[in-house]
Amino acid sequence: MYADLAVFSDTDTVTETVAAIRLLCLPRGRVRIFVPEGSRDIDRERFLLAESAGNGVHVSLASLDPATVGYQAATRIAPSCQAISVIRPDGAPLGLGVLERTLLKCSPVPVWFWNSRSTAELGIVVAGDPDPQDARRDGLNQDAVDLAADLALRARGTVVIANGWQLDGEHDLRFSPFLRVTEQEVETLREDIQTARARWIGDLAARCRARGVAVQTELREGPADRVIPVLLAESKASVLVVGTMKRRGFAALVRPNTGVRLASGFSGTIAVVPPRDSAIETGGGRLSRIAAGVAFA
Repeated sequence: MYADLAVFSDTDTVTETVAAIRLLCLPRGRVRIFVPEGSRDIDRERFLLAESAGNGVHVSLASLDPATVGYQAATRIAPSCQAISVIRPDGAPLGLGVLERTLLKCSPVPVWFWNSRSTAELGIVVAGDPDPQDARRDGLNQDAVDLAADLALRARGTVVIANGWQLDGEHDLRFSPFLRVTEQEVETLREDIQTARARWIGDLAARCRARGVAVQTELREGPADRVIPVLLAESKASVLVVGTMKRRGFAALVRPNTGVRLASGFSGTIAVVPPRDSAIETGGGRLSRIAAGVAFA
C-alpha cells in the first residue's frame, strides 16, 4: 500500500509492529521505525528488523525523546512519508495522548492506529458522511473507501460502508409552536434524506465492487458517534476507516470532527484519512498550522 511508511513503536509491540509493516508496506518499500529513548531492547530490535525486512522492505530504527515526540512527528516525520502507523498493544483501546492528538489534528497523510496481530480476513468498516456544506467531503469519503478496498485486497477482507443519518431539527419541526409543518411534510423530508443517502452510499459501494471487493452498506438512523460503535460491535470488525476534516478552533466547536470522536476508545485498528489537500486551512503556511496544532494539542 505504501512505499514509505513511518512507524511509532516500542519494545512491547514487536509482534504488532511486524504485522503492520508486512501488510501496509509495499515490497521494496522503506520503513522508518521510531521508538522512545531509554526503552530500546537491541535483541528485540534485531528480531523486528529481520522479520520486517524478510519481504524486501528496507527498515531503519531511530529513537525519539517522548517529551517532543508530538512535535517531531508533526513537523519532521509526517510531511516526509506516505503514511504513519502508531502501534498499540494487542487489545488496547485507543488512548489520545499527545502523539495521537497531534497526528489526528495535523498529519497531512493517513494515520493508522494499529492493533492487530492477525491480518487474515479482516472485517473493515468505513464510516462515511456526506457534507453539502464542504465539497472536500466527497473526496474524503472516496479516499476512505479506496483505502479500505486496498486493505481488503491485500488481506482478503470484506468492507462495510456505514452511515448514520438523521433529520436535523426534527423535534422542532414536529413540536415547535412557531413552525407550521405537517406530519406528512416531516415524513417527506425524512424519506428524501434516506433516498439521497441510499444513492450516495450505493455509489461508494460501486467503487469497491469495481475492484472486486466484497462490500455491504449500512444506513442507520441516529448520530454517527452512536450508530457506528454499535455496528462495529455487531459486525465484530477489526478495522475502522474514518475521515476527518481536521477542523480546529471555532470551526471545530461549531461542526465537531466526528472522525476523532469515533476513533477514541476503539480497540481495533483505526485508519484516519485527511482531506486530499491537507493544506486548506485558515491562515498561515502548512508548517505554521502544524506548529499551532502542536501548541494546542
